[in-house]
Amino acid sequence: MMAKTYWINEPYTLTIYPVRVLRLLSIVYFIGFTALGIYLYMSKVMDSTYLLLIFEGLIVFICLILFGIGERKVIFDGSNQQMYTKMFGLTTSSTPFDQIAAVTPYQVMGATSYRVFTKKNRHGKGIPISGGYTKQTNANLIDYQQEVLPRLNELVFASRPPEVKQAIYEFRFFKEEGGVYTITKNKIGGLVIGILLCALTIYALFHPEFMSDEVSYKRILVTYFPLLIGLVLIGACFTSTSFDKNRRQIIVSYPGGIIRKEYSFDDFIRFQIVRKSTNFVYSGTEVKALLNIPNKGKTRELFLRNFTGTKKIERFIDEASTILGI
Repeated sequence: MMAKTYWINEPYTLTIYPVRVLRLLSIVYFIGFTALGIYLYMSKVMDSTYLLLIFEGLIVFICLILFGIGERKVIFDGSNQQMYTKMFGLTTSSTPFDQIAAVTPYQVMGATSYRVFTKKNRHGKGIPISGGYTKQTNANLIDYQQEVLPRLNELVFASRPPEVKQAIYEFRFFKEEGGVYTITKNKIGGLVIGILLCALTIYALFHPEFMSDEVSYKRILVTYFPLLIGLVLIGACFTSTSFDKNRRQIIVSYPGGIIRKEYSFDDFIRFQIVRKSTNFVYSGTEVKALLNIPNKGKTRELFLRNFTGTKKIERFIDEASTILGI
């Protein structure tokens, strides 16, 4: 019920209410919690009019937010070739159709919603145009895929000429040497943090009184866990990923070249974009290569590069695609 998306399909426009159900829920919550507040006041559990007013004010505030989210609508106007986002009848944003890069599913915490991604920020959060669905068998999701997606393709993409990207001759994210393109990355931050974590373990080992009042397993954990994480971070700084155009191989070389893994360009399937968050706070976006493992019927995700923002990701993918010849 919470994931139900509502839409209105007209000759020249498509209007989508991603989470219209929240309008009804906000009214239900307002009535229910208001009744609860009155009951608590009448039964003397809440014996202050001041507390009742604060309680009711908080309920009104929360319900207004929910109602506003439920009222939000996205309009695809074929006449003006514009996508409008509106709330309470006011236009909060507008995007020309020719600036829309794609409409694709986006997964957050196990729920998949459809979002509009613009050319300026192809790998950002996007603009939600559906509710979140935890099951692909959801009836509303199936109707959405069968009715809304084809209509969006007709309005936004059908008449658009094929996009031709310019050839890339200058590489910003790769260092080329003899036909081998190595991904560049900032090693300083990870190296410094790794050394500091290892130093914390050394400090603990040279100070027997450190956490002496704690049980042994806690002291062991605090002593050696930073060393483990530090070594991983230091090792990552000396791990390199290269694209060898002459041999048509992706080469991953681990610290000191002791371990070296090679994958054929022909085994490349696609790029995968993984948006990370820590405690619901955005913490970076990883670009990975999905590779086929020959003769095993398996695939592997190969980490390529991490980005703290998303606007440079498309350029990185264009450069990697140029090297791969795709």
